[in-house]
Amino acid sequence: MLEMFAEELREAREKSEITLQQIAQKSRIDLKYIQAIDRGDFSFLPELYVKAFIKQFAKIVGLDEQVTIKKYEAAKTGKTPKEEIEPEKPEEIKKEAVSEKPVIEKKAEALKIQHPVKSFQESTEKKSDAEKVSFFERIKSDKAILAGVIGSALLIILVVVYFFFIMPESDIIVAEKPYDEVRKENQQRYVPDNKIQRLNEATTVAPSDSLRLNIYASDTTWIRLKIDGREVREFKLYPNSDKSLKAAVGVSMIVGNAGATKLRLGGKELNFTGKKNQVRYVLIDKNGLKYIDSPPTF
Repeated sequence: MLEMFAEELREAREKSEITLQQIAQKSRIDLKYIQAIDRGDFSFLPELYVKAFIKQFAKIVGLDEQVTIKKYEAAKTGKTPKEEIEPEKPEEIKKEAVSEKPVIEKKAEALKIQHPVKSFQESTEKKSDAEKVSFFERIKSDKAILAGVIGSALLIILVVVYFFFIMPESDIIVAEKPYDEVRKENQQRYVPDNKIQRLNEATTVAPSDSLRLNIYASDTTWIRLKIDGREVREFKLYPNSDKSLKAAVGVSMIVGNAGATKLRLGGKELNFTGKKNQVRYVLIDKNGLKYIDSPPTF
């Protein structure tokens, strides 16, 4: 069904007389990712970035972004993208059955009519008792609400104290995909890079932890990297957060949001540039930063 979804995007693009190059220029997304979407290949990056790219594609060719994403999700589950979900029918208003008054109640009303003074006294006493019960119920309800508010406030305070003062810092943020799955995808998708191979060969002779790399993110950024050609890490940095790494020879890296990322090597800021949501590939060693054209292998 993903092929049908891609065909629908392609038809909208051709109807709008917009080329793939124009979409890449307007969205600032690499042309190879736009081409992958146009031919129905949606496995080029993690789901977070694929959906973001599809939204930009749909917006430029004149489609509704939210509807397009829903069609993409339906196509992944095997449904036809053009199927429309029928609007839910409003629930029918339930009619309350009006039952006749019991015979006893009718007799009671007749007695009240025959003795108006007695009936008035009884109704007054019942009203007073009802007001007392209602008063005590309100007090209990207010106490329950107050207890709930106090309990919620204490829980929030405990959570804040735990996260800021008790919980140890985690070295690695949980990866979006298991390592084995990412490794298999990269082996199928990317061609080995000679620069990375030379980095792997040099790891046996370099001193340990000679390089100190700091990654700072001003906005949400996805990172995948390999340290000294051996240790693979994948994590996500949230706005105004950073992570420090140590390496003996160098680090090969994929940066998911280059425009919001800054790199420092040994305390010195590297000349790393990019646009918002742009994916860039870099190699960092003792000589500094080098851009590479294709993704490094992991």
